[in-house]
Amino acid sequence: MRLKNVYIAVTTTALVLFVTALSVVAQNTAGFQTPTGNIYCLAQENKELRCDIQINSAKLPPKPKDCNLEWGNAFGMDLNGKSERFCHGDTIFNPKYPVLGYGKTWRNQGFTCVSKKSGVTCTNKKKHGWQISKTNQTLF
Repeated sequence: MRLKNVYIAVTTTALVLFVTALSVVAQNTAGFQTPTGNIYCLAQENKELRCDIQINSAKLPPKPKDCNLEWGNAFGMDLNGKSERFCHGDTIFNPKYPVLGYGKTWRNQGFTCVSKKSGVTCTNKKKHGWQISKTNQTLF
């Protein structure tokens, strides 16, 4: 019986270490995805943060007349400036990004993002940023 208890203790310890390691991976990478796989964020080498929404059902602002590409599902900001929605012809979706679980915080290059069931909130050093989800996007 004692051997069985040791096995359970070792297995439980290994599971805790594995889950902790996953959290650390999400903290130390340049990008992450939400648990639903709908939002992906990436801290780019030029000190800019970008988040893309794959499925977006929010009411979008009018598409700028000079935008001949995709509009409405990409957001960007630098370390000090205000956030913006922008016209783009690419994406940062990458299924290899680690998942940032609900209630978890990610920090990279001066940006902070928090994942919640209600969406992702990201801020820069000046507290500018966004709260984005499939159905609602607020830039501040």
